[in-house]
Amino acid sequence: MNYENMLDLTKQEKIYPVYLFYGKENYLKEDISKKLRNRLIDSAYSEFNYNVFYGEKLSINEVINDLDTLPLMSKHKLVVIKEAEKINKNDETKLINYFNRLSLKSNFSTLIIIYKESSPNKELITAIKRIGIVANFSITDKAKLALWIKSKFKQSNKNITQEALFYLQSIVDSDLGRLFNEIEKIDIYTKDQQIIEKEDVMITMGGSEAVNIFKVLDSVGDKDIINAIDGLVKLNQGNLHYLSIFAMIYRQIKLIFQTKLLLANGFNFKEVEKKLKLPYFVVEKMIKQSKKYTFKEIDKSYELLNIADLELKDSQKEPKIILEELVMNIINQGK
Repeated sequence: MNYENMLDLTKQEKIYPVYLFYGKENYLKEDISKKLRNRLIDSAYSEFNYNVFYGEKLSINEVINDLDTLPLMSKHKLVVIKEAEKINKNDETKLINYFNRLSLKSNFSTLIIIYKESSPNKELITAIKRIGIVANFSITDKAKLALWIKSKFKQSNKNITQEALFYLQSIVDSDLGRLFNEIEKIDIYTKDQQIIEKEDVMITMGGSEAVNIFKVLDSVGDKDIINAIDGLVKLNQGNLHYLSIFAMIYRQIKLIFQTKLLLANGFNFKEVEKKLKLPYFVVEKMIKQSKKYTFKEIDKSYELLNIADLELKDSQKEPKIILEELVMNIINQGK
């Protein structure tokens, strides 16, 4: 069972006596746990009916006693074990035996077991599956992650464009905790706006290094010296290594050259898109930028890149100065 299945389960009437959560996406585990807590426990009586234990300091007898004690002023009580990978083998065996004895008829208590890092053993999974739910929270597929992002915006009756989605995923990658925070910020910034554009993402996340590197690359392609230098200055204040910045500038010039070469050889838009293996909106941008550079200027840009590469490796000059001179020399050709 995955996150989407669990999300559906939290909306259904049936509550299971035990849930086991594992997998690398800790944010998703906490999200589902919170939804179950909000559904089961009245906040006014949470002190009596909600308890959290941690694997390393766990007393399994105390947990079982808590589960077997009737809730106060409520139909349900919820017990959570976090960092369950730290439970010792003896207590884990007691827990398995408890599950093997547990009846579905005693449904006033619910236990959530959360593995933060490693995975549970097969015996525990088998025991829990008999009476409860086992869910693996791992999102490795970019398409699934994109659907998750879209579903978050749908909750606010908003749609995100493919271009905005591409930039959001490129900047945040698959860090769901950070991604959720950025989605909230974008949601607040766009207010009643129904369509979220690339500009909304970039403005909302303006302080991040990934935004600034995109700003530099787009500005180099567009021959926009002011924004290119502004982006570099901001990058130099961050933690992104100067060689990484150089590599990205090199890649941008390479993409401009590849695009221009393909167009010169009669390739149409779809063929260029297939060759570059980039989203259509990025290809549109590359075509626009390739028209701003002649083949002679691209050739000179490669020469400037090679000089900068040598300087970054051997020169006593500061890397930020080398990069700024590189960008200015590439953009100012022909002026």
